[in-house]
Amino acid sequence: MKKRIVIAIFSAFALPSLALTSAILYLVCAAAFALRPQGTLEFFSAWFHGLNLRALEATAQPFTSGVFFYGLSGVTLSGFAAGILYAFMHRPVSRCLGCRGSRG
Repeated sequence: MKKRIVIAIFSAFALPSLALTSAILYLVCAAAFALRPQGTLEFFSAWFHGLNLRALEATAQPFTSGVFFYGLSGVTLSGFAAGILYAFMHRPVSRCLGCRGSRG
């Protein structure tokens, strides 16, 4: 009985954890961009294998609170959907890997 309660509590927090992580990363990124836009663009250019992200700056729309919340909600919902997909696939994949290990 105790084990089921622990699993239920873990499951309740595991599903939204990727959504929460994505939201926090978005907040950090938005703060970095607000404080140091050029440094942030240089940092992410390195992530994208040297792609010049400054070219996008000329056509970018102003970073308003509406754009911020739209992006935050999109990243959070995508993280939640990815978390659901992960939870859905985790059990069958772990069973399959467990079967391989027992075959020897």
